[in-house]
Amino acid sequence: MQHTNRPVARILQLSDSHLGASRDFRLAGINTYQSFCQVLEALPDRDAVPDLVAVTGDIAGDGDEAAYHLFNQVMAEQPRSFAWLPGNHDNFPLMHQVLHQPFRRVIELGNWVAIFLVSAQPGEVSGQLADAELTELQDLLHRHRDQYVLLFVHHMPVEISCQWLDKHRIANHRQLADLVTKFPGVRALFAGHVHQPFSTSWQGIAVHSTPSTCFQFLPGSDGFELSEQPPGYRWIELYADGQLKTGEGFVAGAGQQVDHRCSGY
Repeated sequence: MQHTNRPVARILQLSDSHLGASRDFRLAGINTYQSFCQVLEALPDRDAVPDLVAVTGDIAGDGDEAAYHLFNQVMAEQPRSFAWLPGNHDNFPLMHQVLHQPFRRVIELGNWVAIFLVSAQPGEVSGQLADAELTELQDLLHRHRDQYVLLFVHHMPVEISCQWLDKHRIANHRQLADLVTKFPGVRALFAGHVHQPFSTSWQGIAVHSTPSTCFQFLPGSDGFELSEQPPGYRWIELYADGQLKTGEGFVAGAGQQVDHRCSGY
């Protein structure tokens, strides 16, 4: 069955902005506030506002309250509905207190449902879905079993051939796989964390990562290494028959240069 030409919903995914305590904050040579704003300005559909912007973690570079206030200021000027989830550099309890937009677990988009998962663990770089998280996901998948489902999460459940990043994948990814494969309505999983676009099939489900809004990691690297790719985002189009289209966009000519002397953060 071919889908119609018009999507029933459009989503833009942003990730890993790593905002600091001030607009002058730099990470790996990049002013992350400036790059975040440049990506927002470059997003498509500024006239035809997308149905959702999904912000998949590491909003802050170090869980600083001032970074979340900056995020509030920027997003208040946007004509777009958005939802967020925490990354390993975020402070989830503080986000609940400071961010003007509350954490939203489920967002319905026509005959589709977007479910936001928390894989970040306090004090840990790698991902893990708590038992309560998996239980809630199972309940939600039962509840929405007659709809098509997208999952959004910070960490990847699969390896991406970057040795140092693959150590951070969701540790209990097998439990996640066993759960989601019981529900044929689950169409795709979208993640952040790895600062690069990547797409694969996992247990029959499409898995995609999105570029960071500040800087990218070098694909295929064994250790921490930065890429020359500019800031980016992912776009997603959903169709009534359960199909979707997705791709990434990059902000060329952003005017910033990564500092390759950076060896981690």
